[in-house]
Amino acid sequence: MDHDMKFNILRISKNQSTLIVSTTIFLTLLLATTVVLTNNFDTSYAQQQNTTKTGTFNYTQTDASGNPDWINTGNWSLAGIDSESPTFEAVISMVKPNGSAAHEHEVSDLAVSGQPSNENGSIIIEGTTTITMREGPVTEEPTIITLNETTISVYFDPEKIDDHFGNQSITGSVIQ
Repeated sequence: MDHDMKFNILRISKNQSTLIVSTTIFLTLLLATTVVLTNNFDTSYAQQQNTTKTGTFNYTQTDASGNPDWINTGNWSLAGIDSESPTFEAVISMVKPNGSAAHEHEVSDLAVSGQPSNENGSIIIEGTTTITMREGPVTEEPTIITLNETTISVYFDPEKIDDHFGNQSITGSVIQ
């Protein structure tokens, strides 16, 4: 093989190597971009699907004079916050400040009326719930749930439940 032919073969090999390296870099960047876009999409999708919040109630209900009347504690869960039909479940334990008259209420069957709204970083869900009472469950109890990153407030219209929770919201904390 003469010198010119060896040079041409080396030049072709060098061009092929450059092409292979360039193609490899391009494909690597394309793959990395695809992975990043896919992960961002999956994360966004997961955040939309993972819309369950849970927490506790710890609220002192006052009488008309502002004196402590009931201590309300319990657990709650609000799932599917961004969906058309979120679910809300809670257990509210009530006891007098002196430790008497302890009892419990379960809240379930949230039926949302309209779209949840967003005000000042809080999601507001209006609808009805079912609350267990001594005389039996009270259905279609008008309920307003206000939720932000750290707190929850649940207001039950006092009329159907004979002012059982007063005319005050039961407040609590978001744990998760």
